[in-house]
Amino acid sequence: MLESVYRLDFEIELLTGLHIGGSTDTFDIGGADSTVIKNPLTHEPYIPGSSIKGKLRSLLTQKYGKVSFEKKEPEMVLEKDEIRCLFEPVSTSDDLQVSRCIFRDAYLTDESKEELQKHLGLGTFTEIKAENRIYLLKGTAANPRFIERVPRGAKFNGEIILQIYEGDNTEQLKKVVNEALKMLELNYLGGSGTRGYGRVEIHSQDFQKVEF
Repeated sequence: MLESVYRLDFEIELLTGLHIGGSTDTFDIGGADSTVIKNPLTHEPYIPGSSIKGKLRSLLTQKYGKVSFEKKEPEMVLEKDEIRCLFEPVSTSDDLQVSRCIFRDAYLTDESKEELQKHLGLGTFTEIKAENRIYLLKGTAANPRFIERVPRGAKFNGEIILQIYEGDNTEQLKKVVNEALKMLELNYLGGSGTRGYGRVEIHSQDFQKVEF
């Protein structure tokens, strides 16, 4: 059964522009072809917990995973239950199945909200970056696209809840989460990372035990 709960508060600082795609029903003249996800009530960009969870799982799978041929197409899967249980239900000794980690959405810090609006305008939190396809033989640009990004320097507050069940190795689970966050700093968050987007720095403290 559930023995303890820990919370990890962390800050994501953007070292380059971040693009995590949203959706829009209309295209405004002079607007972006590809927008970022925003809170529809405040129009402030945020980082979905699902994006953080998916990226951390992907990074750990690259290090600890194996190639599985159980499906039609080969895929990389996490083999170790002590890692996989962070992201999906895995049976415990009493057959209880539950994911150990809860990944919260990450929201702009109050300081970043003020700073972005100070430089970009009231109610504006993003930049528009123009991109072009280059014809190698001619050396000319064509097919311009306009990508919305959260600018470098913006900071987001995030939270991960770690649930510890009977038989779990608490320190090992904490270590794996922190390792994944370090790996994220060497990789990228969101889209277009190989083109310079999504480089981040993670500022975090130790896991704090939550009394309940």
